[in-house]
Amino acid sequence: MTSESPSLGNIDIEAYILNEYIPAKPLDGNLEVHFSDSELAPTEACAQLRCGELLKFPFVRPGCQPRAVAIRKSDVLVPDDEATATKRVVELTLDSPDLFEFQPGDTIAVLPSNDGKLVDEFLDRLELVSKADTMCSVKLALKCAKKSAKVPAHIPQTTSPREILTHCLALNAVPQKQFLSALAGFTDNEKERSFLACLSSKQAASSYSELVLERGLRFLNILELCATCRPSLAFLVEHLPRLLPRPYSLSNSPLASGPQELQIIYSILKYKPGVTTSMLESKAQKVENGEPTEVVIYPRLSNNFRYTEDDLSSNQILIAVGTGVAPFLGFLSHKEQLISQQSPREIGKTWLYLSAKTTRATLNLDQLLVWQLTSVLERLRMCQSRGESPCYVQQLLEEDSEELVALLLQPNTVLYVCADGAKISQSIAGGLIKCLQTALQLSEEEAAQKLKELRAQGKYREDVWL
Repeated sequence: MTSESPSLGNIDIEAYILNEYIPAKPLDGNLEVHFSDSELAPTEACAQLRCGELLKFPFVRPGCQPRAVAIRKSDVLVPDDEATATKRVVELTLDSPDLFEFQPGDTIAVLPSNDGKLVDEFLDRLELVSKADTMCSVKLALKCAKKSAKVPAHIPQTTSPREILTHCLALNAVPQKQFLSALAGFTDNEKERSFLACLSSKQAASSYSELVLERGLRFLNILELCATCRPSLAFLVEHLPRLLPRPYSLSNSPLASGPQELQIIYSILKYKPGVTTSMLESKAQKVENGEPTEVVIYPRLSNNFRYTEDDLSSNQILIAVGTGVAPFLGFLSHKEQLISQQSPREIGKTWLYLSAKTTRATLNLDQLLVWQLTSVLERLRMCQSRGESPCYVQQLLEEDSEELVALLLQPNTVLYVCADGAKISQSIAGGLIKCLQTALQLSEEEAAQKLKELRAQGKYREDVWL
């Protein structure tokens, strides 16, 4: 099967089987799938939209519900480049007629779907090809012993195996130990069964840590390694996580493009792309071919990571890495429009620190340079992390320590960071701590405490992703 996790190379599962081990207690099966004689017509519409009021969507704005909107156009901002490990970056323009009001920095959630070829492979593995589009319902098993058992809220009352696997389940989930132990019971080959049972045991804790936590073994990889593992659809419905929406920052200003147009930017790996980006890429290809297509979205709750008219007289320090510049494109476009539409008034300073893998990979570089020549952007500092002299954004911050901290400590200044929350945002925080140490003559501990205080005061705001 086609996995989306990092390459695991050739794993010899026999090398991970211990002579003595006690498997984890397997997960129970409390659900059954009942088929009818009718067919359910395949559709691109997200099945989760038919699940009723019991299904809650994370961080949905009050009074709003997910809905399908048309993709107006697709623009490639950066082509992929294997030599520099640069991802392909695409900007999608979405239709938003009377959907919601927004400000730069707001986010929308995109409801993903699993790749059709992957779903076909699952249907074949589960021996459900002949019933792929047969109408079915998921119910509690007659001999269900678990009092709290229930049908997951993200499964429609009437559905089909194809629809469940396409729209409802996270097929690339991280396998928990009890899940692995249960999968062993669905596996015919003795070596494969022993591998799964052993990997679930306390005695193989180091193996689980290596394969799952460090090397990224996912459910799809399990099916690749264990060819005879054939779990039931009912078991997967009960124990695989829900396929959740993914948030994207809006990269445009309602003043510049109008309130009925939304823009988002995504980057995609050439090999083994993520679920949502893979879906968006497929839809982008349709748009490029002149085919109409839609994506299901909803507005997420707003927070203080946004730029409004009230911020025009304030100062902003913007720090971004790669596609993290997306919301700041909206910030700067909004500021430009506010300046042009209003009578002369005090205008705050905006500094942008931006890192990309190469100059070519810097998003909207020409526009950034134009903004630098006007009062929109007072300082633009850029660096590249690939090439003969790689440089990282925290180095730029440290070079400007004195001026940066002086601006940051002004009452009307807010610093915004948009970057990968796993490592990069932590490195940026470390760079800011060094800036505070240098400019204010503080110890590392004192500088870290000062940064913590700035967070609490709302002067240090982050938009991070994992």
